[in-house]
Amino acid sequence: MAQDVIWESLLDGQYKVMVTRTGPYRGQWSIQFGGQVLDRQSVGLSYGSLFGPDVDDVADWQRRAIESIDGVGSS
Repeated sequence: MAQDVIWESLLDGQYKVMVTRTGPYRGQWSIQFGGQVLDRQSVGLSYGSLFGPDVDDVADWQRRAIESIDGVGSS
């Protein structure tokens, strides 16, 4: 079964950020670096994302990506 990718982006040219549908109004957000998953979170999907992602959802996913990357390397 193919993943239903709702949105994906490449941050800083090296971090792959993706949201895939997991059910009605639900998705899974993930960020990868070099093929390794750095973070994965369950997210809600406004309007079910039937015709693409909601702009507010995308802003939230971008914020999550930046916060996740900023946390990488800080111990």
